[in-house]
Amino acid sequence: MSASPFERIHHLVTVPVLVGDRKARFILDTGIGLTLLSDRLCTEIGCPTDGSNFTGRRMSGQEVTVPLATAPPLSFGGVTRHDHRVGIIALGGFASELGPVDGFLSLAFFDEVPFTVDYARGAVIVESPASADERTRDGSTVPVRLERDGPAVDAFMQLDLPGARTVEVEIDMGSDSLILDERLAVAVGVDLHRDGVRRLEGRDETGHAYTRFFTRLAGSISATEAPSVAQTDPEVMFQRIIYDGLVGDAFLRRFTVTYDLPRERVVFGVSDATV
Repeated sequence: MSASPFERIHHLVTVPVLVGDRKARFILDTGIGLTLLSDRLCTEIGCPTDGSNFTGRRMSGQEVTVPLATAPPLSFGGVTRHDHRVGIIALGGFASELGPVDGFLSLAFFDEVPFTVDYARGAVIVESPASADERTRDGSTVPVRLERDGPAVDAFMQLDLPGARTVEVEIDMGSDSLILDERLAVAVGVDLHRDGVRRLEGRDETGHAYTRFFTRLAGSISATEAPSVAQTDPEVMFQRIIYDGLVGDAFLRRFTVTYDLPRERVVFGVSDATV
């Protein structure tokens, strides 16, 4: 086991990463799919693109294409990945919000090793198979479906919503509150046009136009396989997206969360950070 302290930028978790011999700070993002390095960092350390590209889709459906490169040895928490395939992205548009960030560390980095985000301790812990099993003794185990697309990895779990509706949501540390596709609003008893529902129109970082609705969901959301893993009356954002939904920091930070991709499970433990 190896514990690394994390810092917060708003709801995002940032961790120290070694890229070759260069110290860097990455956002740990379970919903990003592909590990990303900033173009600035790649210029500094010399990791040129190899002429290939990766195309992924954002939750709103638009395609985003980034050039690929093979990173220098990438190390975090005592784990070093050699020949890790990464995307190269310009972070200039995020600089004012994110500050000095050099990239995004995705689930793909942890494809062969479990890790825990301990929100109460402010630490990310790289686990051994034995220590990951220890987590299951006092926690609640939830099976996940892993979706692999080339060098990208995403994890999905079943979530019960008010109104006895079960959906599949992406586990996304990069999101803040619960996000649901707007088609689910009626099923969970929400009128998007009633008084008290805040409506926001705008464009995201890629220029894609969106309409978002913000309200509070009456009732409880819970992991289908572990009803005690729950949140009551969560804040929710409705938007037209390609998934049923995404469960983000507001839900996850209530627990100590162990991601065990080799065994396709996530373990939710009791946390002093519960709010």
